[in-house]
Amino acid sequence: MAGFNPFFRLPSRRDSLIDFRNAVLGGMLLTHEVVMRSAGKLLAAESTAEGDWGTIRGQVVYDEAAMLPDVREVDFSKVSMSALEREFFTSTGKVMYEDWVIDPKSRGVRHTYIWLRPDTSDTKVSAIDTIHPSLRAVPREKVVMDQESMGFRPHAVALRSGQTLHIKNSSPIPHAVVWTSRENGNGNRAMPPKTDFDLEDLKAERLPVMMSCAPHPWERAVMRVFEHPYFALTDAQGRFEIKLAPGGKWRLVVWQESMGFKDGAKGRAGIPITVEAGMVLDVGKLSVVALS
Repeated sequence: MAGFNPFFRLPSRRDSLIDFRNAVLGGMLLTHEVVMRSAGKLLAAESTAEGDWGTIRGQVVYDEAAMLPDVREVDFSKVSMSALEREFFTSTGKVMYEDWVIDPKSRGVRHTYIWLRPDTSDTKVSAIDTIHPSLRAVPREKVVMDQESMGFRPHAVALRSGQTLHIKNSSPIPHAVVWTSRENGNGNRAMPPKTDFDLEDLKAERLPVMMSCAPHPWERAVMRVFEHPYFALTDAQGRFEIKLAPGGKWRLVVWQESMGFKDGAKGRAGIPITVEAGMVLDVGKLSVVALS
């Protein structure tokens, strides 16, 4: 047969994968453009982003054109309390209100919730069916919240539906835990020293669950419960990261307890983003500001 090469063979799957890798390393493959409302960029693939999954990261910052909210200290000279309580609350320094916790250097906003939702303006749609195999099981570990001299620690918690919040009072003084919710009931529980209890099998909530301590009204905390694992809380510099997110078009929602949704009511639907498989999507700085 004309042109027949007896030494020709079809490439094996291993050879194909090697060729694909070399093409990537040689810069022969192009990435797709990210479609999103604010400027973003794609970074090189990391070990946390594989196959059809990607990583989302960014930073929530207070608007550079706006003055930072006042940092407010609890004035214990105006609070009626026992000598033991006063000693406890002043034992570790100043106690601050935590409605806004902002790093003055980076302007990063702490305790901000970030989560994914489907790419639709219908805010009633929230379920995400495509979940990475390693994230499908609900974590068995309890999330722990303590009542310390500075207040509830941590101040903000994020859990998945089915998880347990373990609340304890490790202090030498009595506290209380008051909470209201739609899906997880309401409560006003006395917390004598060295006691604890569990809020078990938590159900997903569309609204935040606000928590407080009746004897000490400056002590406040917030909880959100999600039906999927694609959520995060910002750290002390306002940074966040969501790993192993499914590739495709999604919305990124930003919510903070004093502000509510970023950009107000329209922010309920979230910011349109596109997650590229095997890539890291850096959404950059997401600017927020207190409601006027």
